[in-house]
Amino acid sequence: MVQTALNSMKMLMENQVATAHNLSNLSTPGFKQDVVTDFSSIYLNRQEGLEPRIVAAREVGKFSVEQGMLDNTQNPMDVAINGDGYFVVQPNNAEPAFSRRGDFSVNENGELLDGAGNKVLDAGMQPLVIPAFREINVTSQGEILIQPIAAAPGELPVNAGTIATYVPQEGDLLKKSLDGKIRFDPNINEDGTIEQIPIEPNQQAKLAAGFLEKSNVNAVEEMVNTIDQMRKFEMHVKLIQMAEELDQAGTSLLRIPGM
Repeated sequence: MVQTALNSMKMLMENQVATAHNLSNLSTPGFKQDVVTDFSSIYLNRQEGLEPRIVAAREVGKFSVEQGMLDNTQNPMDVAINGDGYFVVQPNNAEPAFSRRGDFSVNENGELLDGAGNKVLDAGMQPLVIPAFREINVTSQGEILIQPIAAAPGELPVNAGTIATYVPQEGDLLKKSLDGKIRFDPNINEDGTIEQIPIEPNQQAKLAAGFLEKSNVNAVEEMVNTIDQMRKFEMHVKLIQMAEELDQAGTSLLRIPGM
């Protein structure tokens, strides 16, 4: 009883951490809600057979794919994905990853970055570098059209690159890595080594310039989860206390009279 209660309490604490993380990213553009209730039960194996205890095992990295609300900012540097799909970004000192965050900006080197500082990649998986411009527009296919500063009035826009996008295909398994970025679920080889599946853009996502996708976290739902988890935690504490009382009662029955 105690072992089962302690294991459940550990899972509830991890759920609470995930809930707190969701609430802290309530205003983060394109944030995908971490799933906090996805865990199953397994038996402990022994050489003699199955251990008569059940341990909860969480499948980490799950997240909600529900689209957040689109906010019409009318800012040409804000780009949202309408429907399925992801931008492809390059985090600092890490493997390329998927992202729904579209609050873009250009740094002093002309590199296109998202609001988290990740480099936005082009269709060739290279960082997008945008020349100095007077006007910028992003098409629904991800093409970046700019009016260079030195361009004559009425001159046609210049294509500065194409934003890399990817729409998951049937059989694709995505999960959040330890750094919080979305990637393919890696393959585990026979020798136990982990092989990360490379990202290859398919340019199938539909973009909407001037819009920004909000976080898909539901604040009310997360607060309800917090209260529910606190109540369950208290119930498990009482279960441990009950197990202790039963153990003491059983010990007293086995005690030799007069001893």
